Amino acid sequence: MKTERARPGTMTVIGRICGCHGLEGELRIQPLTDFPERFLDMEHFRVFRPDGTEWGVLHPVCFRFLEGKGLILAKTAEIRDRTSADLLKGTLIKVTPEERVPLPEGYYWIDDLLGMEVRDGATGESLGVVEEVLQTGSNDCYMVRTPEGKLRALPAIREVVHEVNLESKIVVVELMEGLWE
Repeated sequence: MKTERARPGTMTVIGRICGCHGLEGELRIQPLTDFPERFLDMEHFRVFRPDGTEWGVLHPVCFRFLEGKGLILAKTAEIRDRTSADLLKGTLIKVTPEERVPLPEGYYWIDDLLGMEVRDGATGESLGVVEEVLQTGSNDCYMVRTPEGKLRALPAIREVVHEVNLESKIVVVELMEGLWE
């Protein structure tokens, strides 16, 4: 099970401008998405200050990957010099829900999972509510707040998570022996 960050009905952060590259205003972007190739097809992107206010819209002339650095370089029509590019350091690139990359089967937006009820597939018993999703690298981990108020971890692997029903807001799981004891 893989996840991406988003809040339903709000914009999703997909990158952070971390500075400039060269003297002609090329932007260095740290991609904050599992799909950095999405930048290559963008006709525009919205830039937001750290306080959440919108800085404006930029129209890329070209994107390229900075090999070995995990960064994307963007030349835009609006930013033409180093000084202007430096002013954007620390800003965020966001997309609307309609601009999000369609996720493959078995992938979910993290914020769609938050608040979902977790049920035991064998008994139908409510085990709690997904409060947080930790991205550990090997697999995600759903942090579930139990009816008793305890925070328990569930590995988001096929052996444990059997069904994620976004419409009914229910996650059906099979607890492995010793997992919550």
